[in-house]
Amino acid sequence: MKTSKDIIDKVSGSLPYSKKVIQDVVSKSFEEIAERMANKEKVMLRGFMKFVCADDKKTKVIGFDEYKHFKTKDE
Repeated sequence: MKTSKDIIDKVSGSLPYSKKVIQDVVSKSFEEIAERMANKEKVMLRGFMKFVCADDKKTKVIGFDEYKHFKTKDE
């Protein structure tokens, strides 16, 4: 699993900005996503991911333990 520190380290290795600047950008980005989701707003980062509050989803939300029991076509 990637942590914020992992993301900051990876980005700082490829951009000419200090880790402090990158940390501020990453932190502010996640704060903004969390704030919007707390207000029941959908957040879409085009080409990356869509965040939706689980309470608003029409599909069933399952835990990882339940997910492990599903079989794939190869099994």
